[in-house]
This record gives sequence, structure tokens and C-alpha cells, in this order.
Amino acid sequence: MRPGDTSDFQGTTVDRTFAEDVGDWLVAQADDLLKVGGTKQLMGLDWTVLPEVWPPDPATEAFTSSLPLGPGTRFLEIGCGAGVTSVMAARSGCERVVAADINPAAVANTELNAKAHGVGHQVEALTSDLFHALGPDDVFDLIVSNPPLVRAREDRTYDRPIEQSVFDPGYSIHQRFFHEVKPHLVEGGLIYMNTSDTMGDPQAIVALAVKMGFLVRKHQSNRIEIPGSLIGWTPAIAAAANEYGMVHVESSIYEFQLI
Repeated sequence: MRPGDTSDFQGTTVDRTFAEDVGDWLVAQADDLLKVGGTKQLMGLDWTVLPEVWPPDPATEAFTSSLPLGPGTRFLEIGCGAGVTSVMAARSGCERVVAADINPAAVANTELNAKAHGVGHQVEALTSDLFHALGPDDVFDLIVSNPPLVRAREDRTYDRPIEQSVFDPGYSIHQRFFHEVKPHLVEGGLIYMNTSDTMGDPQAIVALAVKMGFLVRKHQSNRIEIPGSLIGWTPAIAAAANEYGMVHVESSIYEFQLI
């Protein structure tokens, strides 16, 4: 998709109430691990998850496995969480790996997992609100991000800081990302970003990226079914469920190339 052309991308009408109901359920599902921490197994490795760090899951593995990681690549992750993707980037031989997160606990968690998996000296972990901790000479070939999936209402407030991992009121984080990323990406460089067709608004992301001068391609799509009874029968969940009581949640990884 070339700048100025969004004709091939079909928008989705997202029920904000449904999206926020699913987001609240995701936070509740992670709540025990968020309080005390624990261990997760992904990519054939064990990962420590510290309290108040959003836990990695099979979607993290799918996202990481889809990335073009390898020698010679200068790699930046925005929103590193427990550090799975950045650690795997270092283990793949990337020339430079920088992992950034606004949550200091996530930065400490990334450093811990990097050391545990033998790449502590290769992963630079920074506490940063998006790109703010980077300097003008910090330029990368590949930037990846798994930002909050739920495009929440603009007036939504956070009850807990960890909710920032799930909810993006008014898509303000996504808007800032694309307005701030270009100085840190080489010409021809790539961005990979995960979004949700069900809970987010890919059409808005694509339109913004094209406006900012990026070529856009859908890289990968996934669809899962969740029993509505697990989420809870709110009116929005009941309306979205099929005749078998299942709710479909779709996600996609998009590739953005700077031209």
C-alpha cells in the first residue's frame, strides 16, 4: 500500500464496549501473575515475569517468530514487557538490540531475562515513553511494537498503571508512535506492529501510517475463539457471540516500510 492510497484496506466497525469488555477480561486473566510474578515457557525457554509486568503469551511467540531477525540488523522494541522479543533478537545475532518500555519493572525484567539467556551484554534496556530516551544517533533497521490492543474511548481512565498495556484511549499512543518514529528508522527500514481487528482499529492505523509516508502490508493474521462464558455475559459480549456461545477475536501483524 503506497502513501496516499488506502483503497485495498477495508475498515472495521469496532464496538468499543465489546472491545473494552474483552480488555477488562484480559487484565483479570493476568491479574494473579501481575501481582506476584511467575514463570512462562515460550520459544523453548523459561521466562521470569516480575510483578506488574504484562506476561508474555503464545501471541508473543507468534509475533516474535514472524520477525525478520538476524545478523547485521539494528533492532528496537517499543514496549518490551518481559523482554522475550528483544532477547530472541539478540540470540538471533542482531547487530544492536535496544528494548524500551515506559514501565521500569518491565525494563528490569528484560535485563533479568537477557542475562538468564546469555545475552545480558547485548540487550540495552531503557525506561522510555516511546522514543524519548533515545538520542538523535539512535537509528534502526527494524522497529517492532506490540502496543495496547484496545482502542478505548477517549475518556477512559486507568484504574491501574498496568491497564496501559491493554487500553489506548483515542489511539493516542499509536498516533504518537507514527509521529515520532521516523527519525529513528533508516530509509527502507521496517516496522512490525501487532493490532487487533476485533478490539482495535487497523484501518485508522493504516491511514495514519500511509499519511506519514509508509508502505503498508498485512504480514500475518490470526483468529481465536473464546467462550463468552469465560469473558462474562455482558450485553456486548452476548451480542457478539455466535450460536455456540463463542466470541471471535482477530489480530493482525502489519509491516510498515519507510520510503
